Amino acid sequence: MPDGFLTPRSIALVGVSTRTGPAVFNVIDQVLAGGFTGRIYPVNPRGGELRGLPVYRSVSEIPEVVDLAVISTPRTAVPEIVRECAARGVKAVIVITQGFADADEAGHRLQEELLQAVSGTGTRLVGPNTIGVVNLYDHLNTSFIEFTRQPADTATICQSGIFLLGSADFTCGIGLGVDIGNAADIDFNQTLAALGTDSRIRVLNLHMEGLADGRRFMEIARQVSREKPVLCLKTGRSEAGARAASSHSGSLAGEDHVFGAAFKQCGVIRVRDVEEMRYFNKTFLTYRSMPGRRLAVVTISGGAGIAAVDACGDYGLEAARFSAQTNDKLAAVFPGWMEVGNPADIWPAGMSRGYREVLELALDTILDDPQVDALLMISPAYVDPDADPRLDISAHVNRAAARHPDKPLALWIFGAYRRELTARMEAAGRVAVYPSPDRAVASLAVLYRYVHGIKNAPAALPADTGGINRELVGQILAAARRDGRTTLNEEALDVLRACGIPALPYTPAIDGAGAVRAAADFGYPVVMKIASPQISHKSDVGGVKVNLTGAAEVRAAYDDMLHTVKERMPQARINGVIIQPYRPGGTEVILGSKRDPSFGPVLVYGLGGIYTELFRDVSFRIAPITGEEAREMIRETKSYRLLSGFRGRPPADLDALAECLLRLGRLVAVQPQIREMDINPLLAGPDGAVAVDARITIDNHTGEETPEQK
Repeated sequence: MPDGFLTPRSIALVGVSTRTGPAVFNVIDQVLAGGFTGRIYPVNPRGGELRGLPVYRSVSEIPEVVDLAVISTPRTAVPEIVRECAARGVKAVIVITQGFADADEAGHRLQEELLQAVSGTGTRLVGPNTIGVVNLYDHLNTSFIEFTRQPADTATICQSGIFLLGSADFTCGIGLGVDIGNAADIDFNQTLAALGTDSRIRVLNLHMEGLADGRRFMEIARQVSREKPVLCLKTGRSEAGARAASSHSGSLAGEDHVFGAAFKQCGVIRVRDVEEMRYFNKTFLTYRSMPGRRLAVVTISGGAGIAAVDACGDYGLEAARFSAQTNDKLAAVFPGWMEVGNPADIWPAGMSRGYREVLELALDTILDDPQVDALLMISPAYVDPDADPRLDISAHVNRAAARHPDKPLALWIFGAYRRELTARMEAAGRVAVYPSPDRAVASLAVLYRYVHGIKNAPAALPADTGGINRELVGQILAAARRDGRTTLNEEALDVLRACGIPALPYTPAIDGAGAVRAAADFGYPVVMKIASPQISHKSDVGGVKVNLTGAAEVRAAYDDMLHTVKERMPQARINGVIIQPYRPGGTEVILGSKRDPSFGPVLVYGLGGIYTELFRDVSFRIAPITGEEAREMIRETKSYRLLSGFRGRPPADLDALAECLLRLGRLVAVQPQIREMDINPLLAGPDGAVAVDARITIDNHTGEETPEQK
């Protein structure tokens, strides 16, 4: 991303109106109002003078090659102007104009013209459909709309200008910002790489609607997030793609789940709404560390204190247990009838000994406690602090915070004058005030997670793809393609064995006699399943018979199964049945994958069998994964309790299950022609894990491995 976008020394404003003023929305008004000190060249075919500056009729007439051109002409004129900029040697171009890929078919064609205009020229483009950039460090703003310029050491990359214009509300201010708009040329990846290395920025924010190269984004975000928090508000959540998928994995791995998994793996902190974005920014701008997850609560209300402690359980923090020394110091000022504990209600002591004095003593005593990692203070703002200075506790709170800089001291303030008291509290930048205990605890929890997890994550994504017999897998997939098939059923079990995932053996049978012979070879009891490339969910159409214990039962099951399946799915091609050993016991889970156009193979894990889509108890990751990520996927599901020995059941071999997930991730990472895949069910028990049924959907062409997959 050229420096000219954020630190230009000269700007051409192409298409500026010859009128100025508040209701005109002229870019030149905002550039001048922001205090930009570089050279400004208005461009308009009419020429003349504007705001005391000469107006040039074209970019070619400007007496120097400018660092940045900002274009706000009608859309049909934009491609030619971009070509002119590229020919003149302008390296940075912002297209504010709307009506390109964000609009009709003609707009899509015009956007393609923009890309062609800069291709191979060294000129880069932000937009179209953007307000451009903000750099309050250097007094630059290309927006045509006036907004509150509140400086802060935050950066924002967005696909809607509102997140730059509303930065005072959304991110507690801004230092640098880029609205990538339609992202025709410069996108999230290039912008994140550029802004992520700026040492002035302490928090980096993303507003994201979509993403072109998800895997590259993950690589960049993992590097940046180790240096500073990266927050993302992902909008445009949709399940439309999932409803059109054909497999279990396809229906579960909707677009939003994929983004959530990717963010988790590369250290991006997802925010639910703009209010959460604001308070997370405030947290990271205020606090640098948090030793642990143990939270103390100091309150003037017992009920409010309990609400704060309840929130700890919701967000992964713990209520601190005070040391004996802390209890003794507090007991010395508390009424004799009052038991010391967490939350610590200081109101009775404050009423008799002086509220501000007891408050400061309690804060210092508790923050000194080695068994406390952070403190939440709950205080009212019922009265204007200017009217009664005795109720202004900001100095006492800030002194305590200054004496304990390694432990966050946060506040929940409520009452009619909370804004006035909040402003006083936060003026020194040592404490943050929140509107509820949930916001406060959630914010401290994300601080803890960042400091102790994301910041120390490995610098690179997992690259180990060993343990796969690629030659054998390739042969199986190639045979299916030669036959014109895109679905593998029983051969999918052979693929699993080739990558080290245990799978039940099977024998195909094209008639009842063959089924009996196969059953005899395995030994009873056995399982019979219909063999058809058109039938994905066999049990739904009567295509599964379990616990068959003799030859007569097998033959009768064969005849009944074929009759039932043909009646329910007359269009399906039946290739007989397969026979497998009957393996009772264990918990049925699903392992699967679906190839996402941006992120590549997405792993799915959850409760399996016939309940997969009913309960949707699943977790997701982008493949390949690490062993720890495999275990995290298992722990994230509610069914984890079943596998851990629920109500006396023997616990499953979770290491074996995690190894299956790890190997599946490696398989789909090195076989790009696998479009979707289900292992459902895989039986997880005390003695290991084994795949019972599987299905693979492939692209019907020869897939070539990318350089990363080789």
